[in-house]
Amino acid sequence: MRKVLGLAFILALVATPALAQKVTIDYSHEFDFKSVKTFQYVEFEESKVKNPLMAERIVNLVRQKLTDGGLQEVSENPDIYVTCHGTTAERTSYNTTSFGYGGYWGGWYGWGRPMAGTATISEYNYTEGTLIFDAYDAKEKKLVWRGSGTVTVKDQPEKQIQQVEKILKKLGDKWQKILKGMGK
Repeated sequence: MRKVLGLAFILALVATPALAQKVTIDYSHEFDFKSVKTFQYVEFEESKVKNPLMAERIVNLVRQKLTDGGLQEVSENPDIYVTCHGTTAERTSYNTTSFGYGGYWGGWYGWGRPMAGTATISEYNYTEGTLIFDAYDAKEKKLVWRGSGTVTVKDQPEKQIQQVEKILKKLGDKWQKILKGMGK
């Protein structure tokens, strides 16, 4: 019985989306990324993160990561324009935990007593947040790189900025693997 309870508890934890963090990258295979030396961060009114304090933290992190990665921020004539978009959505997840067995026992021919079992359904409401980071070729004015990260948003701002840092780190790690695959 302990094994069944332990397994049910582990399955309930695994099914909870609060621990998930997903990052993806897409990019133009024709663009010469090794020629990029400078960037300029640009904001669009429709793409701003709704919380102005968090938006400022995110922009500062993006700038820091790009300069730490060897790019220089300029106020005009950049190689690429960089921007960030943020969205949130309220989600609901349902977890079902079953105990006992259903069906019949006692014979091959369907006779016997029904076996008892119970199931509990738990509802979990959470906010899912997605950050999308775009880089545009400054000359052609077209998108050349997009990275996105989706998480279950934590309540505390300190935890939220840690989530953003993790997204940026994962995107950076993933991008480095892609660059190595390109031989750059």
